[in-house]
Amino acid sequence: MTKKRDDDDLRRLKAEFPDVHDALLAGKIPSLRKALVLAGVKPERSRLDKLKNSWTKATDAERDAFLAWLAGRGALPESKIARGSRSERARPEETPIASGRYLLPTAIAEIRATMARRKITPEDVMHEIGFASDGRALARALNWNASLRLAVIAALERWLRENAGEVK
Repeated sequence: MTKKRDDDDLRRLKAEFPDVHDALLAGKIPSLRKALVLAGVKPERSRLDKLKNSWTKATDAERDAFLAWLAGRGALPESKIARGSRSERARPEETPIASGRYLLPTAIAEIRATMARRKITPEDVMHEIGFASDGRALARALNWNASLRLAVIAALERWLRENAGEVK
């Protein structure tokens, strides 16, 4: 269905807006959507439209992390984040936070939510769990799914249990 719609849009551009069509084919316009907006065929999406679209595509963990980030910035009251967030509830001890040396998405969201709630950095977390590190390893694990030492994962597991549901 998308392919047919794209073909129809390209035909319309070629027939009604040949200059925009030529610019699209020459690579001067980066996407069909932008070409259609420039031609006035489609409206430009607002930031709100883009946020709504991203929200519907986000996982529960990503939504929780985003809500925690908003709360950390003072954009949401803490009660809203605790009420609407699954990661803010106490995590059962048997729930793993990692698969081997890699943090699971739910654990990443929970760590980020706790960090946002407490307004601390990955470096602060590493110091709290007993590692004299600059926090880069944890930051890489949170942002790029990099591996962590097993001792760090075990310490993070304890840290998450200690900080589960804690409101300061």
